[in-house]
Amino acid sequence: MEKWADDLVLAAEKNLKETKEQIKVAQRQARLAINLDEQHDIQQRIQKLEKQQRRQRQEIFQVEDDIIEKRDTLIDALEKRLTQRTVFTPMFTIAWAVV
Repeated sequence: MEKWADDLVLAAEKNLKETKEQIKVAQRQARLAINLDEQHDIQQRIQKLEKQQRRQRQEIFQVEDDIIEKRDTLIDALEKRLTQRTVFTPMFTIAWAVV
């Protein structure tokens, strides 16, 4: 369970890290832009990447919330198993005698 949860969080964080790197590259390109059209295009791309970055951060929080919810469900199931009662009800009785 913990490895599964770690994998989900790490995957989401990896995507966020890649987006941050793309933003850094685009910002470098924006500083080196020669004309205003190029600068404008790069700034629009940066804006899209920053929106994507915010969505990815929210996704990380959502993944963590899903993990907590799944863990709570599993804990509840375990508690129910621990509190199960076994009821003995005789179905039939066999009487026998040795002759």
